[in-house]
Amino acid sequence: MQKTDVLIVDYGSTFHGTALKTDDGIVCVVPRQLQPADEDGNALKELVEGLGGRCGQCAGCPLGSLP
Repeated sequence: MQKTDVLIVDYGSTFHGTALKTDDGIVCVVPRQLQPADEDGNALKELVEGLGGRCGQCAGCPLGSLP
């Protein structure tokens, strides 16, 4: 199960994001500076999809604008 709320935090420019599976679903922490077609953005999108999620479902998430 994937939640559809996004949590955007600022851990500084060196933070590239993370996603992990919990008992209730997937938690994805996305940095505000993530850009479409960015190498880090694509890697995080692959991580979410590898956990069974579908990027683009969470309103306001930068990953939703990635191709």
